Parts: sequence; structure tokens; C-alpha cells
Amino acid sequence: MRAELAIRHLGRVTQAMVQGGDAGLKRFRNALLLKEFVITAEEGNRLELRRRAYLTQDDWPMRVSIRRDGNRFDIRYFHYIPWGWIVGFVLLMLLVLPFAGIPNPMLAFGLGSIVAVLAIYKQKFDCRPDARFWQQRPRQRWNVTMERLLREAFVCR
Repeated sequence: MRAELAIRHLGRVTQAMVQGGDAGLKRFRNALLLKEFVITAEEGNRLELRRRAYLTQDDWPMRVSIRRDGNRFDIRYFHYIPWGWIVGFVLLMLLVLPFAGIPNPMLAFGLGSIVAVLAIYKQKFDCRPDARFWQQRPRQRWNVTMERLLREAFVCR
């Protein structure tokens, strides 16, 4: 049996559709756990995992959501900017900027506000192979890693 793997990059989320059974799901789940993912929700036909950031290794936080419909699996994964980071940046900007001694604080406040709005707007990032600019290397690296894990778990040779 050879299962088909279809991966689509939707801008904010990468979606992988694959057919398989309980054994494939268990192999994929265990492979993610070995990659330091943590199960956040597991109920019925749904499994949610997340991985914390390792910024010194250029690795951003990541989430994986697995939904099962019979023998079809809808697997969605993405990098994201945690709300804690965004709130922390805004608080630092509001509390530290007035006392930082910057010559033009209104310009710095405006630039900081733009950065905060962009972080909120573009909070999720897919794992495309041709990623550019923001989180380029981790997105490309995780594209290769997730595709390999999916193929090893679900696609029989």
C-alpha cells in the first residue's frame, strides 16, 4: 500500500493531507515527541502539539494540529509569535521608551507601534520551502523535517 501525501502552503499554515491508520498516527506522534513537541490536547479525532522556541538555535515556536476523518488525516503546522512576546514588547515600549533618553521618542514610538501591529497581523507563518524574509531558515528547515517525518510515518515503501 502506498499512501499519497499532499502538502499545501497556505500563507499562514501548512496543510498536509495523507491517508493512513492508527500505526501511522502513532509513528508520527512519537516522532514529534522525539523532536521535543508536547501534547496540548488529545481527544477523539483531534491531536494538538506544540514546541517551544529555541531562539539561540534559530528555532521558533511551532504548533501541529492533527484531525482524523476515518483513514484521512488533515495535519496543519505553523511557526508563530507567542502573545506573551507581543505583550512584553508593547509593555517595554510603553514603560521604557519614555525614560530611554531617545532624541525623537515619537518616531521610536511610531516605529514600535508598527512592529507590534505587524507582529499581531502576521502572527502565524507556514513552513514553505521557498520562504523569504521573516524566519526564513527555520521555516525551510522545518518544511524538510515535517515532510520527512510524514513520509516515514504514513507512506509505506
